[in-house]
Amino acid sequence: MSDKIIYKFGGTNIGGSNIEEIESRGYKKAVKSFQNKYPKLKAVMVEWVKNGVELSKLQKLPMGRKKKLEG
Repeated sequence: MSDKIIYKFGGTNIGGSNIEEIESRGYKKAVKSFQNKYPKLKAVMVEWVKNGVELSKLQKLPMGRKKKLEG
């Protein structure tokens, strides 16, 4: 069984499709891969299922070290 989780990124400002699904081993890796696709977004709603519980979070973008992102 795979230990990857499907993260659903949604919002009205994504473009054509309102939901983008990314399969990743961790939340941080999924968010970073999403923000590479959509560098202009300032926030996104993320939903995922962990241990049978549906979780959601409003994530501010960009996520990461400020010093590294600016340089």
